[in-house]
Amino acid sequence: MLREIGAFFLYPFYLIVDKIYTEYTFIQAFSVNFVKIKEVMYMPAEENFDNILQRYEQYISTNQNGYFDVEEFEQIADYYLWKGRTKESSRAIEFGLQLHPDSMALQNKRAKIYSAMGNKEKALQILNHNADANDMDTILLKGDILVSLNRFEEADNLFAKVLQQNDPDFDSICLDIAYIYISAQSFERSLKYLREGISFNPANIDILFELAYCYEQTGQFEESIETHNKILDIRPYSSETWFNLGQVYFLLNQYQKAVEAYDYTTIINEKDSTAWLQKGHSFFQLEQYENAIDSYLVYSGMTEYKSNALVYIGECYEKMEQFDKAINTYQEAIELDETNTEGWTGIAICLLEKEEFDKSITYSKKALEIDPDSSEAWVYLAEAYVNLNQNEEAIESYRASLNIENDQPDTWVALANVYFEQNNYPEALSSYLKAYELNSETENIDLFLSIIYFKLNDVDQSLLFLEEAIKRSSDATNMFFEICPEAIPSFENYLNNKK
Repeated sequence: MLREIGAFFLYPFYLIVDKIYTEYTFIQAFSVNFVKIKEVMYMPAEENFDNILQRYEQYISTNQNGYFDVEEFEQIADYYLWKGRTKESSRAIEFGLQLHPDSMALQNKRAKIYSAMGNKEKALQILNHNADANDMDTILLKGDILVSLNRFEEADNLFAKVLQQNDPDFDSICLDIAYIYISAQSFERSLKYLREGISFNPANIDILFELAYCYEQTGQFEESIETHNKILDIRPYSSETWFNLGQVYFLLNQYQKAVEAYDYTTIINEKDSTAWLQKGHSFFQLEQYENAIDSYLVYSGMTEYKSNALVYIGECYEKMEQFDKAINTYQEAIELDETNTEGWTGIAICLLEKEEFDKSITYSKKALEIDPDSSEAWVYLAEAYVNLNQNEEAIESYRASLNIENDQPDTWVALANVYFEQNNYPEALSSYLKAYELNSETENIDLFLSIIYFKLNDVDQSLLFLEEAIKRSSDATNMFFEICPEAIPSFENYLNNKK
């Protein structure tokens, strides 16, 4: 949920459509293999294709004589491949080659099908036997297969054959090669060709789009921002570019700049629901919760996922400590979707804040009925048990959360605190050390370790961590002596001498 990880959607995603990324999703950025979209996974759209397909299937089923040109066979093969019927796709190409044995286009299509089926070596064998192996399409296809086999040096040597600076399409060729490397998520190699292409033609907008994307993927965020701004110099009303720029700023935690970029996106295209959502997340990170709610409400009016939108709004009310409003909003989310775990967990959290611990347990348990692997719900269930002094149940719940997601230093500390309350110092030490191992900057971890080592009579380790705790907080000494007053005679003199 937002309360733990910031905005739910953290990363920009670019889907290549006609060589430009224009759509978004929100888990992890990646690029789609342009060659596969454009060529292998192409769905024929010609109005007369139904007639072509009907004639072909009748031809196959009746063994009647028939004639189809090369392009028609390519369309038929693409259709079957798009449907996942690879055998029929391959069969169409074989029939095509019987009628057109010298067709390099069909040979290339045959190689693509073998490649799509995972038989890369067979695909290369076909391409190597082509009459004109130096044809541009053949070289690009062969290079694509070599890259998919991680044979990068061979691919680069092959691409060098088609890269001639005096070619008027030099930048387009560079872009085609870059797409191949992008599809293999080899972004540094892709950048090499994109830079060559943009050097040849600084106004190539498609290359600029991919440059911005690859810079972002390689962590070169300033270069990505600069490239997005170059695109905007050419296309100032490109809502996709403004959105992608906002995503980069969001990655850099520059939320105000992200808001400004999303503002331009929604001004240009007020129906861009994703931009409204991301704007809401940015306001949330800026703790401008009223503005976040306004953006989430606009998003809610555009999306079918209204239950999730209400959860985001509920979290804003929760952050503003308007717990009753938050509970009502979460309840609305649940009414729309009873399986919305976040809605049930949100209510549990608000009830914790209202010190209605028994009710909170009920809602956490409901969340866990829906999603037993929700580490967050287990934590809040444990917190309710802690407040009711039901320590064994709390330990069990914390353990369940950590079994699902071990990398939770704060939860390890919470578990250790329960063991400490039980005077189970060895288990407390083990849990504190796990938290320290995961994040030595965890709040008060040095102080906790100092206390637990003292309780275990390890004075040297206790003093060592107490000194570190004092460096972080001037209150550490008082807090230590409050819990361990018996340490005052020996530790006070030592600490005074250290000053």
